[in-house]
Amino acid sequence: MTEPGISPSPRAPSPTFMASSPKQSSLPKNIIVSSAQLRSPSPSPKTPPSHSWGSASNKNRADLNNDPRYKKYVQLVERNLQSFDNVNEWADVNPFLLKIMRSFQAYPQYTVIPRSLTVAKRLAQCLNPALPAGVHGKTLDVYAYILETIGPDQLAEDITLWSYGLFPFLQNAALSVKPQLLDIYEKFYLPLKDRLKPCLKSFMIGLLPGLDEEGSEFFDRVLNIMDNLRKSVDETFFFQCMWLILITSSQHRGPALHYLTRRMPLLTNTEDVAFVLGDDAGLMVRAFSATVGDSQLLVQRAMLDLMVVHFPVGNGLIEQNDLIVLVKAAVGVVLRKDMSLNRRLYAWLLGVQEGKKKIFDGPAKDALISGLQSILWSDDEELQESQKPYRVFVSLLDEWDIGYPVIQAVFLDALLSLKRHVDAGHHGAELIQTATMWIDMTDPYLIWKKLSEAICENFPAEEGKDSSALDLAIFFLNSFKLNDEEMQHMHMPMFLLLLLTRIQIIVDNDNVLLYADQVNTALSLCLMLFRHIPASVFAPQAISQALQPLLPTRASKSKPGTPTPGSQHGKSDGNQMSARIVTFDSGMSAKDYIEEFYILRPSTPSNSDETTAKEYAGIKGQSLTHEALGFIQKFICNVLDLCMKDEDGVHTKTLRPMILKACKTLTILSRYQSPPTVSEDYFSGLWLDKMRTACCKVNDFSIVDAVVTTLVDLTVDMKVISPSFLDNREHLRPIVDRIWMFLAEEHMHLHLRASQLLWMLQDMTAVSHEVETAIASYLVSDNTKIRIDAFQKFGVFWRLSDDIQHNPAAFVRPMMLMLDSLSSTNPSNRRAGETWIRSNLKSYPRLLDPLLLVLYDQSIVRVQSEETFHNEYFPVHYYIRNFNQAQVQYVFNTLLTVFRFGGLGFLRSIRQSTVPPEVATAVSEIVGNSDPKTTPTYLDCFVRSALRFIESEPTSDFKLMLNLNEEIHMVAADFLHFIISKIDHVETSLLAMIHKTVINKMLYCINHSRLDLQSRLLHLLHATILMGTTPVKKAIAGAGPSAGTSSSQSGAMVRDSSMSTFEGSTGSSQAVADSNESLFRIVGSSPLFVKTVFDALSVPSNRPILQHWMDFLMLALPFLTNYFRKVLLPVIQCLCDQILRSRACLIEAYADHDRQSNTTPNLTDQDLMIFLTGVERLLTFSLAEARLGEEVDSVHKQEWMDGLRGTQGLVANVLSIEVHSSDAFQENKARDTVLFNIVGIIQIFVELWSVFDQKNVAVASEAENVSLQFIGERVRARVKRILAGLYKSYPSEVTEAFVELFLAENPSSLDLENVKTDLDFRTLDILSAVPGASPLAIFLTLIESIRARTQGMTTTRSKRPNLRISKATDIVLLRFVEIYCSYLPNVESLVDLWPLCLNFVREYFPQATTFKYAFPSLLRIMTVLCDRLSHTNYFEDKKIRRDAADLYARVLDYCVLIAGRSFDQGIWLRNRNPQDFEILEESDDSRESTRPPSSISDVDQTKRAGKTKEDVLIQQILVSLCQLIIPNMRRILLEQDRITTAITNLMYYVIAPALKTRVGLHDTTVDLLCEISKIPFAYRMWRKEVWEVFLDNRFFAMGPAAARKWRILIQTAMVSEKDRLVELLGRISTSPTTALFSSRDQESLNRALMLRRLTFIIWCGTVDQYLPQLPNIQEKLVELLKLSSTEQVHPEIYLCLRVLLCRISNQHLNNFWPVLLTELIQLFNLFLTDENDRPEQVQLFLSACKFLDLLFVLENGLYFIHQWIFISDAIRKTVMHSPMGEAMPHALMDRLGRKLFEEAPLDGYASGSTNVIAGSAGSVQDPSSQHVGQQSAGSDDQWLTENDILEQMSFGAGSRQNNSFATTGSTLSLPLSTSSTVIGAGSMTAGPRAGASSEQPPHQQPQQQQLSKDGSVSTRASLKRPMLTMRSIQHVRELEFFLTHVAQYVYHTTYTLAKPDTRFIEALIERDMLGNNGSMED
Repeated sequence: MTEPGISPSPRAPSPTFMASSPKQSSLPKNIIVSSAQLRSPSPSPKTPPSHSWGSASNKNRADLNNDPRYKKYVQLVERNLQSFDNVNEWADVNPFLLKIMRSFQAYPQYTVIPRSLTVAKRLAQCLNPALPAGVHGKTLDVYAYILETIGPDQLAEDITLWSYGLFPFLQNAALSVKPQLLDIYEKFYLPLKDRLKPCLKSFMIGLLPGLDEEGSEFFDRVLNIMDNLRKSVDETFFFQCMWLILITSSQHRGPALHYLTRRMPLLTNTEDVAFVLGDDAGLMVRAFSATVGDSQLLVQRAMLDLMVVHFPVGNGLIEQNDLIVLVKAAVGVVLRKDMSLNRRLYAWLLGVQEGKKKIFDGPAKDALISGLQSILWSDDEELQESQKPYRVFVSLLDEWDIGYPVIQAVFLDALLSLKRHVDAGHHGAELIQTATMWIDMTDPYLIWKKLSEAICENFPAEEGKDSSALDLAIFFLNSFKLNDEEMQHMHMPMFLLLLLTRIQIIVDNDNVLLYADQVNTALSLCLMLFRHIPASVFAPQAISQALQPLLPTRASKSKPGTPTPGSQHGKSDGNQMSARIVTFDSGMSAKDYIEEFYILRPSTPSNSDETTAKEYAGIKGQSLTHEALGFIQKFICNVLDLCMKDEDGVHTKTLRPMILKACKTLTILSRYQSPPTVSEDYFSGLWLDKMRTACCKVNDFSIVDAVVTTLVDLTVDMKVISPSFLDNREHLRPIVDRIWMFLAEEHMHLHLRASQLLWMLQDMTAVSHEVETAIASYLVSDNTKIRIDAFQKFGVFWRLSDDIQHNPAAFVRPMMLMLDSLSSTNPSNRRAGETWIRSNLKSYPRLLDPLLLVLYDQSIVRVQSEETFHNEYFPVHYYIRNFNQAQVQYVFNTLLTVFRFGGLGFLRSIRQSTVPPEVATAVSEIVGNSDPKTTPTYLDCFVRSALRFIESEPTSDFKLMLNLNEEIHMVAADFLHFIISKIDHVETSLLAMIHKTVINKMLYCINHSRLDLQSRLLHLLHATILMGTTPVKKAIAGAGPSAGTSSSQSGAMVRDSSMSTFEGSTGSSQAVADSNESLFRIVGSSPLFVKTVFDALSVPSNRPILQHWMDFLMLALPFLTNYFRKVLLPVIQCLCDQILRSRACLIEAYADHDRQSNTTPNLTDQDLMIFLTGVERLLTFSLAEARLGEEVDSVHKQEWMDGLRGTQGLVANVLSIEVHSSDAFQENKARDTVLFNIVGIIQIFVELWSVFDQKNVAVASEAENVSLQFIGERVRARVKRILAGLYKSYPSEVTEAFVELFLAENPSSLDLENVKTDLDFRTLDILSAVPGASPLAIFLTLIESIRARTQGMTTTRSKRPNLRISKATDIVLLRFVEIYCSYLPNVESLVDLWPLCLNFVREYFPQATTFKYAFPSLLRIMTVLCDRLSHTNYFEDKKIRRDAADLYARVLDYCVLIAGRSFDQGIWLRNRNPQDFEILEESDDSRESTRPPSSISDVDQTKRAGKTKEDVLIQQILVSLCQLIIPNMRRILLEQDRITTAITNLMYYVIAPALKTRVGLHDTTVDLLCEISKIPFAYRMWRKEVWEVFLDNRFFAMGPAAARKWRILIQTAMVSEKDRLVELLGRISTSPTTALFSSRDQESLNRALMLRRLTFIIWCGTVDQYLPQLPNIQEKLVELLKLSSTEQVHPEIYLCLRVLLCRISNQHLNNFWPVLLTELIQLFNLFLTDENDRPEQVQLFLSACKFLDLLFVLENGLYFIHQWIFISDAIRKTVMHSPMGEAMPHALMDRLGRKLFEEAPLDGYASGSTNVIAGSAGSVQDPSSQHVGQQSAGSDDQWLTENDILEQMSFGAGSRQNNSFATTGSTLSLPLSTSSTVIGAGSMTAGPRAGASSEQPPHQQPQQQQLSKDGSVSTRASLKRPMLTMRSIQHVRELEFFLTHVAQYVYHTTYTLAKPDTRFIEALIERDMLGNNGSMED
């Protein structure tokens, strides 16, 4: 058969066998140990001889070499050993053994075995368990003969060779063979005695399988051998080996326990402990801990039995820290729910106690408590570890004697730990579920006792102390369903009273402000308790007595530490007295009662009989209610007093939440108060007076709200307060005054709740009408400011009262006063009344009255002057003396009255009649009549007089004239309005004069906050515009009363009802046009008019009459058609600005709750609705009116030129139109202008919409939240109406505007390579809410817009072209279509879109070359639609599904061709830049607000700058294919043939070319392959390309990220085609090539790379995946081991073995150990005997050390029995307290380490070697401190930064401070993390050197493992990692630190029960596989 081991290789014999002994200086010195250091002294260890395996001394060896017979002996043995190559089956083994036996027997005179290393390997192979027992027997005969021949001394020297085959054999030996093996042990091994120490642990492991079955045939014999072995060596050493076996070898724990049960002495005193354990019991404790946690039930049971009998916990012989470790491990057995285990555990914990009652106390209790606490406070985030303590609690409760005291001690810790995990988000729901089981089983009395103790100890908590008790109680109530009757009826009520008593203590000490946060939390806890306590607990006494038998009681005095359950309290012997029930009486102290119940204070002796048990009935019923009410009433009284004393409001914010919660508590408790029968039963006291007073004096609305609401509830609903307490004017009026104050404008966010409070008080005082009377008094106040303010407040109150369903007959008197104010002579009253009517009743009645004769009285003297507004001067007349203003007012009123009665006929007569000549002189100054022949008419005089009065103002010296003067202004305005509106024609000049005067006066009123006059002037202004734009015709000459009418009448305008528009008059005759020019050129085109309107809408002081101005504008719209840009556009801009201001005011009002009153009036919600209404009307008018244009007459042209300087800024804010002087007179359609700015306008609506999302505005109270939502519903309804109108008329423009806004908010959505999943869909939510904007309509609109932007594609839009083309390209719109289709929540809505999508995609096919840029977007759209529709019934139609698959496949083929650069070149991409796939930036600087930010970073911009347009498109296609297309391909294409075709094309055009150029190893191409590999039947399409790349020599030149992707591909390939591994094994050739021209180095490199490919394949697989091929793999490795050691493949062999350790179960590798051990022994001997290590061997030795390093970490399988060959157990080092310990010559690493230790100079490699030891490299290497020679290793460090696994791993704990000796390429810098404890070489103490080198270098100093007080590791778990992480070394001396410390490291990790860090191990192996190919190529 093929040789499973090593046959003589073609290389020369190893010098190991013939080398001379090492120099004397390299031998370790003898170590003298005093007898005090060990209990049983042993002989000093002998100096290890320099030996070659199986050789005699140097002299004898020289003699033998000269002996010709010995040479023949050696040749005979070699010849017979070679015959092993001819062994093909097991039957051939016996002849081989016979030959080898005869070889030895032929020369009996020699006591030396030639070629002993090979002989030992062959014999070990012959003991393979697969061979028959006969072969095993023959093999043991050879062993016996050899051992007899060499003798005991040579056996002791060569014990490594002859033992590694024998020790593992007993476990697999047949019954017939076992006696032979035991004979060998007894005859040859036991006589060695103390010389067995090096292999003692392995020898014991080999013997323990004989103790597996008690009563077996060989049990006693093996037991006897173990006894003799224990007596032969140091007994302490023997037991410590046993402890190590228990820790590391789980399969031997059972037999070991069988032995310990019989032979372990009882530990009763310190001498016993020292005899068995030595100086340290920690190793035994950890052995017991590991064993008691074994997975086998029988092992745990035996371990517990051993602990009960031989290790009683109460003897106090073990230190507390070790005891904690053991108890913590032992208590875990309760989780198995096995009664036999639990019984043994409880027996061990309780110990031997007499009597029935057992007390759990002493060290065991403390250790168990500490252990459970350490588990609770560990940082482990795994669910099972976090659940463990609570599951343990549940099990411990089965044993009350143990469970109750333990849980009592750790209850609060358990709750705190649970809270910590839940708060951190670590499996919160699962942990709560587990903890609920524990809480349900825990005694309620214990739970609430511990919570009460926490409250008493930590509430109030002083600063700096723990204040978590309240939070813990809240967490407890929130986390568990507390339905236990005892909790609800007994404990929760008393816990409630306990909280209130603690609060009362704070109040009594005047510390409320100091502990405000804690008091607030306590009140929240009280409110939570009310939700858990049943109402019956607070019921009156009669009901509570009926419920009393159901309530549990508690005899807390029976045992203070552990009170018995309530059900047992009543039980007693018949001779004892019955229990005494302790009830709570009214005279008792609730605090004392509760503290006595829960034993919260030391008990005092009582005179009563102590034998009488006490049972507590609890506090319930009216007693509970009265006690709680008393506490809360005192608290409210105190806190309200503090609040009222806080005049500056400093502490109000702090006190507010306490008052609110206290009021809620008072309300809840009052519900259970017995109804009062007499007046004395009503609530009374100082606290009630404080509440009433606080309603009047506190300025905080929330407090007023809470107190008033509470008082009303207590009075009306619960009837516990006398109705007369509030229902009287003296007490109620101050409260109403305070609430009325909050209806002011600056408290807009409180209006709704304030109105509700007034209605509450009104309902309470409905009979006395006190509230109604108080409000009526406000409306008739003598103070004008107060009265006007009252009018506004009442308007707010009345408007908000519409939504409050109350008595409609209420507040009749205030309402009538408002109506009376309409006819009041007081202008303020009248204006307020009109405002009230407009805002609520929509009614505007007017009164008008003037006279003429007294208007020109000479006593009225004026002077003309000018004022400055907006840098313009306007005429103003000032009175310089008093006159009878009342008379003037009376005249105008009289005139109005006469005009009303006279009607139109009277007006016509005064228009035609002139004044007398004597009057004309008096009026000439004002009328301005320059022609003495003409006399002015009465109408002229009245109008001009009224205008002059309007223009006139008193000077500052006559301020008393202001009031009447304003009344004159108003009545004059009414007079003029009446004339213009009633008369049939007015002269043009007169009308123009009225218009100009009104505008001037309007500006004056706005800038002087004159509100009352503006409403009158608005009517007049509207009348002038109406009259000026009405079509007129020239008056007929004969139509007048006489033919001699004045010439002024020739220009009069006569109303013509037959013509509806002014445009109609333009078609009349030229004569008519000349005589009737458009009056609007005079009255409407002046810039002064625009300024007036703008100021009126924007000046804050003008806000009260905002509705008046808006009504005026709406009425004037039909007459402003010719002046859109000059009039309407500024108005739209102004309204948009005001909407934004309103939005800001809303945010400020609801976000800043403690703001101070602002002098500037804030915009209210009503103002916002006005602005929205105005914008809606203006936009509708501007978009619907096609005749809007621009006309400016020559008269006002210069005015416009001058006025532009003042209005330019008004138009350039939101709207992107600037008014330039050059285009001021050009025609411009209003519709185009509005549509151009539609994005900015809609953005305003979007921002306004978002204000009412609760996530954007955090309101402080429920009242404000209700108010905000109330406003939001109205505003959103209006916005939807506006958008619906816009969308109905211009769907394309509106839709594209929303597209631009969405992309501006989500710029990253256009970057397909880095798409963020958390897109902001706010804009789409609003678009979907627009009525009429259905998904179908939006989709149609979008595809039409795409067609319009695509050259060569016809659009189906038949009505009109798109009036606004947005800057979004067709690619951007296609991307938006994709996003929109994926956004739609209703999948059914996509059904209507699918046919449209199909037709739309087909339109691109006729010109595919031209439109190729669009196919990737079309493919993504179809993918989204198909993916979502595949889940609906619509796609169950086979025809629909087939059509979809056909079209999808065609588009996919186009995209694949584009990505492969195989598409026909043509006119495509249309000169697009790579950035064209994003929304283009606006060119206008004014579009700053809507311009989307750049969607890519600067780095991406730089990266894309070097890409062509086609590169960007191809990259996007690849990303789409990887992320979207391929994952959904099977669901869309369905048929396998379609999928195969698509993938074949993708491989041919895209992936294969990329892989051939090797650019696909690290980019999206590999991602595509990974996605394709998930399709099962697609393997044959990509296997060829993948294998070509895999077989390329550059394959391993990749980073870990790319390697993980290739692991997926290789694993898929191997699963799909299992023969590939056999093929790859065949490629690994061990014979030289026959080619004529071949490089031996290249051949060696290829062989190494091929083996690395095999390693990578195994690495990619799962555990035991390649187990069937393991024999072939082992055979190939054995063949490779035969090659010369200079071959590069040898380091790869050990790398492959490391992977096999991680991917093959260890039991399957057992038959490989003889070969490996032989190779490793040979390799170590090579370096032990050579003085100079050869460079070609250094890397091989490093690989072998890495392999052994991994074995030391894993510590499993059969290897554990061979560990002693390489390292000592380090036990002697620990016991002897010696730096290097005893010199153990058989541990190869120890020997080599000693050799390097003594030979290396102190400042040479040894001192710097720790730079390459990962365990010593605790931190990231500082580049500044590295040696210059390390620069070449920069690529390695750079690679490491890409490894995200290694970056997250810590390693070791030592710090690197000196890196000056680091060598090139030899270091691996690993960053630290603190997530777990990692046991590395730096975490254990290394022994110092002898002499001057006794201290480690600074960079080797270890960091000690941090232990908690219980001796356990303080972090969640201990992890161990390999020590070696370097890639290469230059000299073997660099491994000196590893070789000298690895044994101690292994012992340390074993002692700490550390587990292997598998993530780090795998990352390290992965790094080694990917990092060394470069060195091999070199």
